[in-house]
Amino acid sequence: MKRYTMSAIEANTHRPAHPERTARRSAGTGLNFDVVFQVWPNRKSMAKTIRMQQQREPRGGDWYSVVSLSDGEGY
Repeated sequence: MKRYTMSAIEANTHRPAHPERTARRSAGTGLNFDVVFQVWPNRKSMAKTIRMQQQREPRGGDWYSVVSLSDGEGY
């Protein structure tokens, strides 16, 4: 898996090479406005990771897919 960090301004205009299997999250807390992108080997594994996070309470470091997941993905 490839992981890279960008500033929030750069992240707003960033177009990932593989958006269908890329997710993003906040890099930190407080005044750290960086965004971390991670590219998974396939969409199924990314969807499973995101759905597992949704089973618990939300946290600041949760992953969000660049291309929205459909209702049946990740289960």
